[in-house]
Amino acid sequence: MITFVTRFSKQRFGNHSLTVLILSLLCLSANCFGQNKSLPASSTAASYPDHPIKLIVPYAAGGATDVMARLITPKLSVSLGQSVVVENRPGAATVIGTALVASAPADGYTLLQGSAALAITPSTMSKIPYNVQRDLIPVIQTSSQAYAVLVRADSPIKSIQDLIAYARANPKKLSFGTPGFGSSGHMSTELFCLEAGIQMTSIAYKGDNPVMTDLLGGHIDLSFVTMSAAMPHLKSGQARAIAVTSAQRSPRMPDIPTVAESGVPKFEASSWNGILVATGTPPAIVKRLEKEIAEILKTPELQQWYADNSATTGAQTSEQFGEMIRQSMQKWAVLAKAIGIQPD
Repeated sequence: MITFVTRFSKQRFGNHSLTVLILSLLCLSANCFGQNKSLPASSTAASYPDHPIKLIVPYAAGGATDVMARLITPKLSVSLGQSVVVENRPGAATVIGTALVASAPADGYTLLQGSAALAITPSTMSKIPYNVQRDLIPVIQTSSQAYAVLVRADSPIKSIQDLIAYARANPKKLSFGTPGFGSSGHMSTELFCLEAGIQMTSIAYKGDNPVMTDLLGGHIDLSFVTMSAAMPHLKSGQARAIAVTSAQRSPRMPDIPTVAESGVPKFEASSWNGILVATGTPPAIVKRLEKEIAEILKTPELQQWYADNSATTGAQTSEQFGEMIRQSMQKWAVLAKAIGIQPD
C-alpha cells in the first residue's frame, strides 16, 4: 500500500522506479522499440489467426478492466476461430503489462486490454520503456463508465456538499482510496479535489478489490469506484453512493445526483478500456480485430452489461480511439502540472 497526502506531501512510490528502470534497460538491450517489428503483411494477415492469442490485462484479476476482458474473449475466440486467453500482468501502474505488449512481435497475437492509465502514466512516471503514441496502435475502445463516489453505509457524509464542507473545515483528514497511483480513479479524484478547492489524503492500493475491502472496513472514508465495481456493494447495502461523475444521472440510479449538480460545476470523469496492439501490426489484422470486437460489443450480453453498469462502448474505430487517447493525455498532463505531480 502506498500512502501520500494529496498535493502536499512527498509521494512514496515503492518499487515503481526500479521496476520501470529494469524494464527500460531490458527493452533497450533487446532493441524492442528501435527496429521495425512488423512481419510480412500479406502472408501474416492472410493466415491470421493460426494459433492462440493472448490478451494482456495489466491489472490483477477481478477489477473492471479484467472483467471487460473476460466478457469479450469467449466471443472473440469463436469469431476468430482460435483461443483468446486472458493473461494478467499487473504491476508498476500497468507499465509491466503494457511494456510486454509494446515489445511483442507485431503480429496480432499479443493484445493489450488498455485503460485510462495509458494516458496518465506519461505524466506521472519517468523512463517508461515505451511511448504510447509511437509504440502502440489503438484498435477499438471497449467501454467507458463513470464513477460512483462511494462511502460506507454508516458514513456521516450524505452528499458531495457534506464532503466538501467537512474537507474544507478539516484539510487532509478525509482519506480516499485508489486502485493505484496514477490510475484513472486516482487522477479523477485529484481533479475533483482541485476543482472543489479541498485537500484529502490519498491511499493507493493494488487494484479495486483491496480498495473496497478497506472502505467497507472503515480504514478509508471514500473512493471513486467504477460503476461495475460499485454495484455489488450498493446492492448489498454495505456502501452508499453520494454522487456519480457522469454528465447526466445514471439510469440505474436516477436518485443519485451528479457531482456537477452537487456543487462542482461541469465536473465529469470516467474510466475506459480498449484493445491495442504493437506498432507494426499489419493494418488488415488491426481492421479484422476492430470489426470482430465491434460486433461482439453489440451482442445482447454485452449490451446488457453496459446497461447494468451505466457504461457505453466509446470510440468504435481505431482512428477515433487514438484521438480519444491523445486528448486524454493532454488533459492529464495539465492536471499533473497543476497539482504538482512530478514523474518519479
